[in-house]
Amino acid sequence: MQAPVHVRLPDERYWREQINCQYACPVQTDARGYVRAIAAGDFEQAYLIARGPNPLASICGRVCGAPCEAACRRGEIDQGVSIRALKRFVTERWGAESRSFQPLDLLGRVLASAEQSDCAGGEELGSLKPLLNGLKQPPADAPRVAIIGSGPAGLTAAYDLRLAGFPVTVHEATGEPGGMLRHGITAYRLPRDILDAEID
Repeated sequence: MQAPVHVRLPDERYWREQINCQYACPVQTDARGYVRAIAAGDFEQAYLIARGPNPLASICGRVCGAPCEAACRRGEIDQGVSIRALKRFVTERWGAESRSFQPLDLLGRVLASAEQSDCAGGEELGSLKPLLNGLKQPPADAPRVAIIGSGPAGLTAAYDLRLAGFPVTVHEATGEPGGMLRHGITAYRLPRDILDAEID
């Protein structure tokens, strides 16, 4: 007797799984998109693609475990692309730690040009559009949300909820925000000025 054959019909998730680096990323960052933008010399768009789903992109460019690199298809040929180092490159130039950090100006310029671009960046930049339009004041009857802890999960949840229009309060037991980013990662790996700039 033959074993049953399982057939999987391709759906959206199936096709997303074929982009190994993006599927391996816990926040689904389009690594191929920002690597492609860097190769084309479009560093501003590369930064925004990396930043789109991840409000802590500058931190990830320094301390992420880089599961995208382990999943990179290029590794089947010789060696995976140094995706984390490329993210660090664009965040140092355009991120919170850079001197030229003007996120709304940058976002407006890149979104205007993304519509004419062949890169998939327009889709990835969609999560940043509410910033360009300005944060609307939540309605008086909007449920208030309390976030316990200002570690990476708490900060990201607060950021996403605020973009969705909810009033958010973050509670932190220690005197400074950052959670394990501040108390679990040494300052030589994650300089405190960069951590503070990213949290701000």
